[in-house]
Amino acid sequence: MKIDSSSKALAAYASQPRALKRDAGAPEAKTQAAGENVAINPLASRMQAAEKAAQSEPAFDAAKVDAIRTAIASGQYQVKPEAIADSLISSARELLGRA
Repeated sequence: MKIDSSSKALAAYASQPRALKRDAGAPEAKTQAAGENVAINPLASRMQAAEKAAQSEPAFDAAKVDAIRTAIASGQYQVKPEAIADSLISSARELLGRA
């Protein structure tokens, strides 16, 4: 296969109209900051405060976990099915927006 000069390929593009140049007299759109004021949504502030509070507290109560573990091991821990069912129904209502 013989490869011709690339000038033939360039000639094909030369006949196409070129994109218009930007008008030198037209003002460019510039964004200028009026100041350094930043407004924070009140919800964002509350979320930040809640995050700090959550980080300062332990993830779980180790003493309560140990007490429940001991009660289960000794056979004294009693499951309350009614309380579990009520809690599940309440959670489902919250998730569905029917609280």
